[in-house]
Amino acid sequence: MAKLDNIHAKLLEAASLLDDAAREMRDGTGMPPEHVAKIGAAMAEVMMVRHQIYVLRPDLMPAYLRAPEPSAGKDKE
Repeated sequence: MAKLDNIHAKLLEAASLLDDAAREMRDGTGMPPEHVAKIGAAMAEVMMVRHQIYVLRPDLMPAYLRAPEPSAGKDKE
């Protein structure tokens, strides 16, 4: 499933480009706020696809989305 690596990388880039576009639109272009919201919805859809990739390839999931691992030396109470 090496192709998922490529798809994941492209989705990360797409999300970054969408974020940049929304930021520029918001900062005084005269575009209606609804368009910024539509870009936000597109970003959410991209995240949903990324989530499905993480189901198939958990190794691609960024650390900030992973559940914290229980520490081995933690005291039990």
